[in-house]
Amino acid sequence: MNHYRLRVMDSKSWPTTGTVQVRASRRQLTDCHSGSGETPGLSRPSDGAVFGEIKTRIKSKSTSDESEEGQMKGRRRTCTSAEDHIETFRPSSSTEDGGTCTLTIIRKRKSKETEGTRKRSRKTPSHQATTEASSIDKPGTSLSANSATHDSRAAFEGKYEEGELLVEGGFGSVFAGNRKDDNLPVAIKHVLQINIKRTSMLLDGETSMIPLEVALLLKVKPIGAGTSVAVTLLDWFDLDDELILILERPVPCLDLIDYMNSRGPTLQEQEAKTIAKQLVDGLIEVHSRGVFHRDIKLDNILIQTGPDVPRVRLIDFGCGAFLTERMYTTKQGTYVYTTPEWFLDGWYWAEPTTVWQLGVVLFAILHGYLPFSNSTEIIYRNPDISDCLSFYCQSFLLSCLIKSPEARSTLETLRHHPWLI
Repeated sequence: MNHYRLRVMDSKSWPTTGTVQVRASRRQLTDCHSGSGETPGLSRPSDGAVFGEIKTRIKSKSTSDESEEGQMKGRRRTCTSAEDHIETFRPSSSTEDGGTCTLTIIRKRKSKETEGTRKRSRKTPSHQATTEASSIDKPGTSLSANSATHDSRAAFEGKYEEGELLVEGGFGSVFAGNRKDDNLPVAIKHVLQINIKRTSMLLDGETSMIPLEVALLLKVKPIGAGTSVAVTLLDWFDLDDELILILERPVPCLDLIDYMNSRGPTLQEQEAKTIAKQLVDGLIEVHSRGVFHRDIKLDNILIQTGPDVPRVRLIDFGCGAFLTERMYTTKQGTYVYTTPEWFLDGWYWAEPTTVWQLGVVLFAILHGYLPFSNSTEIIYRNPDISDCLSFYCQSFLLSCLIKSPEARSTLETLRHHPWLI
């Protein structure tokens, strides 16, 4: 049996790093090299671990895979530039933030769209994506004082105590920590300024260029004493050399891979349904706030455990963008979660991309491996869905993983799917 080495986040109170082998497909895997050129092993775990006993972190496969990307360019029907650039999109008139990229707190969810309207909007999108320079058209609502940035390292060190390193990657580093005045557990994320994208926002009555990730986290921040699927941004420090984000750290919690493997090699369908329902509702909430996460994957989903029903939380909006119904032309977050339309055409829409990534996540927790390992499989092969799953569960997965973005289900349609009712 072939195994595909995946890298996943091992969580106790927050994800940490480890490695293991996880089966990637029943088929022989080919073309599984990462963006860095490293070839994952196709063997059983060297430490003798039983398949499914995971303390891992999903190996991100960059969409900058040069050799495969070169092959795909020849197949694109209507290619557009796909080079990375700072991009902030102006939300369409149907979004609830008034059609501007400035920050507006949304107090109710987006109204349900008809399927006909959704299909028309997908077929006739604008190809123009605004950059951060044009995101300043109208100032949004002013943020409260506790959302303001700090620019002093002394202020950070005076308020927070930093502990052990939890995870480190190309994005930066995340440490466990505590807020000194009340010992609240926090996650402290450090990102070098060279990696920061910025956008225009109105903070306390003054327009400023702030980090895009901060803007997105503020948009999804719960209103008042409410709750949100997104892990809350508590504080942030915009220093000369780095950005420091102070994030809620749910305790106890596990990332979705660790949670899955604490229950067995895969999740039972009923438990997967509970998670799927929360994910669909949560993603509708995120979209209603005018935010496109763009990197929904196993690594970025936490399961907050405790005496009640496990609660789904979303982390890492570092690949996110403002929501729009226009086409996006920058690379998506993680290679093996990338949509067929990106490889074929070099563009994608927000909602069909979110639905596709949701389908990949649910397939993985129900089967114990990812449905696709390379762009050829993503474009041409149908997912190998288990016959042991119920008819409605199979239908739900298929409706997420339809190759055509126009035909793919919407989040609102999924919310009312028979499998979730």
